[in-house]
Amino acid sequence: MRTAFLFATVTAICACSSEAFLPAIQRPTLKAQLRTACKQKDEQKIFKLADDLSKLNPTTDIIKDFRKLDGNWKLDFTTAPTGEVPDEATSGVKTFQTIDTSQGMIYNVIDQGLPEKGLKIGIGAEATRKSRVAIDFQTIEAFNNRFPRKVTLKFPPRSLVKALAKARAFVSGKQFDELEFKEIAHFDVLFLDNDLRIQRNSEGNLFVNSRVA
Repeated sequence: MRTAFLFATVTAICACSSEAFLPAIQRPTLKAQLRTACKQKDEQKIFKLADDLSKLNPTTDIIKDFRKLDGNWKLDFTTAPTGEVPDEATSGVKTFQTIDTSQGMIYNVIDQGLPEKGLKIGIGAEATRKSRVAIDFQTIEAFNNRFPRKVTLKFPPRSLVKALAKARAFVSGKQFDELEFKEIAHFDVLFLDNDLRIQRNSEGNLFVNSRVA
């Protein structure tokens, strides 16, 4: 009886260890392959590797681990149109992202020769589900090497947009859904560790980002 109990205990421990050990071995290999695929712009391979890594995501609750997003990130690959996110290889324009979760802010930076020329887009961010971050576009700062050197454009206040959404829901006889409103724009975290982030936004575009030291 005691032998059977010990055997079952050891088996359970080994199984748990394997579950934790195998992903730790697989992740570095898949990440290296993904970065190579991004450099080669091999979309089919990128999609496959992103899917494989999403199953090994060490960040299972972005609400609890929101601070893991903090820092500077460079873009390795995206399916977003080049009109929205310039292709550095063909345009020479650098794009990167700075995230400060203590302020609930994401800054998308399009560097065309900053500080003289470029864009800085301020976006509010709030983790709303275990794998989802709702975003709220707030400002666009445009820098130019001619007058005016800096122009700041502000999106309509969130409170105003919310009031209009509530009024629209009331007129149509529907109940206003706070979470649905927050998540009008969002991204889902598919994979996040100390130096790699894979996400898909509300428009279905895939993004692969590497942390910048």
